[in-house]
Amino acid sequence: MCATAAAQPEIADLVHAEMERWEVPGLAVGVLHEGRSEAWGFGVASIETRQPVTADTLFQIGSISKLFTATLAMQLVEAGTVDLDAPIASHLPELRLADAAAQGSVSLRHLLTHTAGFYGDRFDDFGLGDDALAKAVASFDQLRQYTAPGELWSYCNTGFQLAGHLVERLRGQAFETAARERLFAPLGLERCTYFAHEAITYPAAVGHVQPPGKENRIARPYPIPRAMNAAGGIIGTVGDLLRFAAFHMGQLPVDGVLGAESVRAMQQPQVEAALAPHWGLGWMIDTIDGARLIGHGGATNGFNARLVFVPERSFALAILTNSGQGSAAYRPIEAALLKRYLGLRTAEPPAITLPAESLARYAGAYERPLSQFTLTPADGGLRVEMTVRSPLSGTETVMPPYHAEPIGERSFRITHGAPAGSTFDFILSADGSVRFLRFGGRVSDPAPIPRPFPQS
Repeated sequence: MCATAAAQPEIADLVHAEMERWEVPGLAVGVLHEGRSEAWGFGVASIETRQPVTADTLFQIGSISKLFTATLAMQLVEAGTVDLDAPIASHLPELRLADAAAQGSVSLRHLLTHTAGFYGDRFDDFGLGDDALAKAVASFDQLRQYTAPGELWSYCNTGFQLAGHLVERLRGQAFETAARERLFAPLGLERCTYFAHEAITYPAAVGHVQPPGKENRIARPYPIPRAMNAAGGIIGTVGDLLRFAAFHMGQLPVDGVLGAESVRAMQQPQVEAALAPHWGLGWMIDTIDGARLIGHGGATNGFNARLVFVPERSFALAILTNSGQGSAAYRPIEAALLKRYLGLRTAEPPAITLPAESLARYAGAYERPLSQFTLTPADGGLRVEMTVRSPLSGTETVMPPYHAEPIGERSFRITHGAPAGSTFDFILSADGSVRFLRFGGRVSDPAPIPRPFPQS
């Protein structure tokens, strides 16, 4: 589907500039516009081998994999096997959650819209066997229930594990087998895989991380745990993502995958969100210059990825990077290509002024299992200090401090550095006190003081 040729000079210059700015070793770009697709590779797949990236180089796509899982789940809904709003436990009677009420009410809609309410970033390794996902779900009674199902949007990888387990249980086959037979093969995604031992037979990129103040290094380990495949395990090319987007825009009709009505339903706003204004059944939903922008991002150990499409304009864009800072590079590339091809211009909400007492209310320490934050009023906004721990490598990183400016009564935008433009907000209790900090789409509790991470 992808025609590969030298990128136009203005595109190549932009990509090279952003890669140099953020020290991204390799990047692939694919564009589908009015039925024509193009794809280009830049940089190297590995700083050790120096193998060039091409349009056919495989990258980990991270959480874009959730859209494939959502599509597989919607096949069950379309067939009448599953009701979006029926309790998941009606199909998985062995399911045990920490909260009995949630256990009896959480539905597939909650899972696909990140509103299940339980802790979402448990990346424990349950082995390489076909039972890895079932073993992970069997431990879900250990996940804290932060909110009641449907109460609040908070990004939830474990919710997609549960959706993936529902697929494999009702299909009677391993999740990855269902994906290969019911999505990859019929859509012609010839190189898509969940397994490193299959990816290695093709040109494949490795991830890179760059701790603050240090040079790039190879990200290890390479694979994510098999139990997380339904949430973020696909390895593929920009061409694979363009074909997937073409299907969801109605430009790649394939019988037996998913009907047009179900495809449209996935792109309808279901809930107000944090990483995008709204969330559909798997998809992020935004608008730019009045046009609908449907998409998703992805991040694994040393990879960052982005897929967006504008269905009314028959346009899709895929960007894959082998860098932990890849999102800083792909954001301006995405904005430039949306302007170049469609004349669409991104516009961020303006900064506002908040009174000192509002900033003081938000100040303090917050924590969740993999992140700790200290917020301090500064320069009309908040100074953000944070320590994060990778769920894949276990590496702890003290991030450089960032400044965040207010863009709403409860929302802020980081102004500089790799996360510039990303936002966070506060969820308040009925008495006006801070209930949660929602940063990176995940909720964190107010904490007395920053404490050492619990040892795993």
